Amino acid sequence: MAECFNLPQDCNNLAIQQLPGLILPPGSLKRSSKTHQFLPLKQILNKDDNQDSPAPNKPLMLTIPLAGKYCGSYRGWLILEDRNEEAFTNKINKDMLVLNPVSGEKFELPDVSTLPPYGTGGVPSWYPRSCSIEKVVLSCCPNPSESNSCLVLAIYNYGQIAYCKLGNREWRSIGFGRSSIDHEGYLDAVYCHDRFYVLHISKKLFVCNFDGSDLCINELINSVPRTRNSSFKTLEHLYLVEAQGELLIVVRRKDDGDQPALTSQFLLYKLDSDSYYRDKHEKVNDYDWDKHQVRSLGDYALFLGPTQMQPFTLRESEASSLKGNCIYYTDQSVNAKGCKNKQIRYDAGVYNLETACFEQFPTTTSTQKMHMIWITPHGIV
Repeated sequence: MAECFNLPQDCNNLAIQQLPGLILPPGSLKRSSKTHQFLPLKQILNKDDNQDSPAPNKPLMLTIPLAGKYCGSYRGWLILEDRNEEAFTNKINKDMLVLNPVSGEKFELPDVSTLPPYGTGGVPSWYPRSCSIEKVVLSCCPNPSESNSCLVLAIYNYGQIAYCKLGNREWRSIGFGRSSIDHEGYLDAVYCHDRFYVLHISKKLFVCNFDGSDLCINELINSVPRTRNSSFKTLEHLYLVEAQGELLIVVRRKDDGDQPALTSQFLLYKLDSDSYYRDKHEKVNDYDWDKHQVRSLGDYALFLGPTQMQPFTLRESEASSLKGNCIYYTDQSVNAKGCKNKQIRYDAGVYNLETACFEQFPTTTSTQKMHMIWITPHGIV
């Protein structure tokens, strides 16, 4: 059942009026682990002329009566893990919540102790099984009247996966149809066309379909995009994105030099429509990703952030200061730290797909910690 916190109404209204924006995950601020720092996009770009908005470099603070670890987000919703660990023991008590940081509405997720223990390959015997929640993915924005319509997929303990419906008391095992499919090593997931798509560390793409009442996983494509001219000094990170009903794979390339690695290129690819409806046991070998490269998002903008955040898109007309066919990004690591040298850019800004040009966010005291996540009006109001 959904519950609500009582948050200051003036803060709520102010935040809603200025979405989209960045919110700093709880536990990242020195003053309080229960305080969220909110930065509107217009303020980040120094384009906010509204006198009613917070003063430049003085972000709005949202206080939420919950301290926890950030382990996921979907548009305006956060997935938080409230952790209570007993020193020198493997006993860990954890509650997981899906929380709306503006309205205060929340939904409880099953206790992590119910996560199924598949294999323990590579996991030390002393390592507490329930302590490593890597990412939680939602199929849609929660609805109090239809909470069980929201599916939740958890990636945990070296890339194991499990799922539940919002409102369930236990996590459920994924059905592995073939013995050759790995039980571990999954990096990312997204919900599109009524099913989850999951990226494996082997660069294979898997799809999770319901077989009766059980969710089962099968290999779909044997290799995701591999960009050319990569060198040992180039780092790549892949995102799974649902955008206007299509599944995109976004490749983010970084040049790893002496300074902190900065994003140098974004490449976008999409899954063709035939692949969505293949038989669950039919996989695609040698998918032609070059043929399906996406060179324009039209009047939509794409928002990318930490690995735990589910990317999303917004139409240019839905928010002021928003420019279509652009990617708004922050560092993909939730533990990223900016360099103290103000002459060095932080890896956060706007990438224009048409011109292939970067515009770095201004470096201020408010943007020195860009391991923030984007929130949007959708799902908030």
